[in-house]
Amino acid sequence: MPIDEIQIEQLVLDEMSGIITLEDSITLKKLLEEEPGAIAIRNAIYKQFSGEKEQVILAMLPETLPVEKVWIRIQGKRKTRIYIRTAISVAASLVLFTGIFLLFRQENPHQPIAYKLPPKTVILQLPGGQTVNLSTTPQHTQVGDVTLNNHNKKLSYVSGSKEGGRMAVLTVPSGKDYTLQLSDGTEVQLNAATRLQFPFTFSGNTREVTIDGEAYLKIAPDAKKPFIVHLPNSTIQVLGTEFNVNTYDSGSVKVALVKGSVRMQTNSDSLLLRPGHMAVYHNGKDIQTAGFDAEELLAWRQGIYIFHAVAAEDMCRVVIRWYGVNVIYDNPGIGKRRFTGYIDRNKPIRHFLDDLQFTGHFDYYFDKDSILHIR
Repeated sequence: MPIDEIQIEQLVLDEMSGIITLEDSITLKKLLEEEPGAIAIRNAIYKQFSGEKEQVILAMLPETLPVEKVWIRIQGKRKTRIYIRTAISVAASLVLFTGIFLLFRQENPHQPIAYKLPPKTVILQLPGGQTVNLSTTPQHTQVGDVTLNNHNKKLSYVSGSKEGGRMAVLTVPSGKDYTLQLSDGTEVQLNAATRLQFPFTFSGNTREVTIDGEAYLKIAPDAKKPFIVHLPNSTIQVLGTEFNVNTYDSGSVKVALVKGSVRMQTNSDSLLLRPGHMAVYHNGKDIQTAGFDAEELLAWRQGIYIFHAVAAEDMCRVVIRWYGVNVIYDNPGIGKRRFTGYIDRNKPIRHFLDDLQFTGHFDYYFDKDSILHIR
């Protein structure tokens, strides 16, 4: 049976950082005794991060210490508090871990693969078709019978019309995030590359919106008017609650319930979701449920994306969405390599890319057109 390279590499990195548990330490020792390949992987990792690089890591400790909490979430050590001496090891290892590739094989070069992006402005399309650029619109703007209050990446409004069914569309491009407060007080925080269709005024017996992308919703309670969220191939019905929806992956919908109660409805299935559980639906299949870590899954709301053994090509999609850059793989084969770490969108993209480059298994450059090349 082939060895699990990802498991071995994670255990070795835990060992190097000083946060390996007794149970994991015993597991690693057994693997090293029984699998010659495990010894080779361990030796390669220790060799990769020895000598001069350790001195560089220590020099970066003051800057990296504040992200200890992020690292704890990455490791999933919920039961163990990391004390000061361990925190130093964690902080040092974080530079080592961030973007660490879990596969060390070299790939043959191929033709570059390019990823293109849409415009980088938040656009509100009014019911009549008129568009408003919210990235440049003044704080208070009157557009027809609607008064817009656009401040600090958040939009609220007052509509002079009581007519329902007039749908507007809010489009948040890659590299941006934005929050909308609906007429009933419901708040919708939209992640990058997300589209929300909504009415300026809710009428009738329901409140209905449509979302494509990722968003966190805090629904204003109204027992007489259930809130309905339309997603690709599914519908969410709620009264008053908080939940996250994610439709980034084509043909897949994920709904994570934080508070309250929601029902997920598809053409062939229906499920009542409980707080702390996530519903996952793939086209043509039954709805599946699982628990989720709210602090980790919702970290995007603070500009943090945490990833575990994720392929570079999947990480590239997050970089495109979050930083709004065009990306080209000079070597497409590199997209299959896996790594663990986090992205902090509150810092320039070069912070993340430099940490990846530091591992020695990743390189990048920006060309004259500001397109990011990965090789």
